[in-house]
Amino acid sequence: MGNLQSGRSERPELSERELSYIILHTKFTRKQINDYHVRFLTYYPRGYATYEQFCNLYSDELKHLSNSQPLLKRLFHHIDTDKNGRLNFKEILFFKAISLPETDTDEKLRWIFLFYDTNEDQEIDEYEFLDLCYLIYDIHGRIITNNRLDELKYLFNKFDTNSNGQLNCHEFIQLCKQCTDLLELMTPMFNNTKWNLKTDDESICTATATTNELTSNQIEYLKKRTKFSSNQILSYYETFRTRCHSGCLTKIEFMNFYQQLLPSTASSEVYSEFIFRAFDNLSKDGFIQFDEFLLAIYIHSNSSTPREKLEWLYNAYDHDGDGIINYNEINQIVHALFILYGIDHEKHSVTYVSYEIMAILDLNNDDKISKQEFMNMLKDKELTNFLAPSFVKQK
Repeated sequence: MGNLQSGRSERPELSERELSYIILHTKFTRKQINDYHVRFLTYYPRGYATYEQFCNLYSDELKHLSNSQPLLKRLFHHIDTDKNGRLNFKEILFFKAISLPETDTDEKLRWIFLFYDTNEDQEIDEYEFLDLCYLIYDIHGRIITNNRLDELKYLFNKFDTNSNGQLNCHEFIQLCKQCTDLLELMTPMFNNTKWNLKTDDESICTATATTNELTSNQIEYLKKRTKFSSNQILSYYETFRTRCHSGCLTKIEFMNFYQQLLPSTASSEVYSEFIFRAFDNLSKDGFIQFDEFLLAIYIHSNSSTPREKLEWLYNAYDHDGDGIINYNEINQIVHALFILYGIDHEKHSVTYVSYEIMAILDLNNDDKISKQEFMNMLKDKELTNFLAPSFVKQK
């Protein structure tokens, strides 16, 4: 009896301060917390779980994995925030809170970032990124081929937007949101979560460096957007993948590829940069993915309407993306078109033509061309032919 009494007195109880802290930092109610605490103490009367007990508790959650032990070890270390080699009630409850399906997606992704930031410096370098990739492939029973390794390195560099050789939390989250198939491999501890991260326009973007085939849903989406047949889409995709093994065109690759589509050798790198921005219209990440490539090809084909062409081209000419085109932007466009068409700068003035275009399109005389004013150009066939050249060869 004495031993039982002694054990009971050692059972840790939640203080009001601890209870308030948990309520503040989770979505659990007071009753839920107390119920979880009673259940926790039933299994772990000393008030903590050892590594072996944690593995016994959580291994069923990861039974879908080929090799869960490396992940369990890392999970235990990460959840053990006070690093005393055992998990108390609050540590386990906070992990449960982050694992719930209703927990905010960005909150989950921030937790995942910290989970894989092994040296805890708030950055994931390429070594850490590849290490976590080897880990997740191993636990799923997969092997990273040399080609896949090159693709993973490409992804790291793509989302390292400040080019400092590190992924900060924001960059890592963007990578996860764009590459949901990789995200699902990284998050087996959230097996009950459906990562519906992308909008309708973005969902097609899975035809990137992480996949090599178009799904039926992607093909149906592109058929609706482009009016191309399934066979045409697959033909374009085969061409795209042949030219672009990584799944995305860089600006340099795009420039080299696009030169071949211009009508004459008098092509302009400056003009190609305008068009690059319009191609990179969906993700705006500095790369051309297949969906962006195909939509742009459609816009320049005979299948699209003049209005669709101009709406697309407006994105290319709005250099700073502020929703209007000013005189400086028109001047840059005219300069690029002069080079494209081979127009003699000495015989014709770029400045004069730019002012003339502004006078025609700027209907309310506010020195800005809105999208509506730009679309009004459809009434002027000569100006439309100049500003919206048909420069894609038809298949």
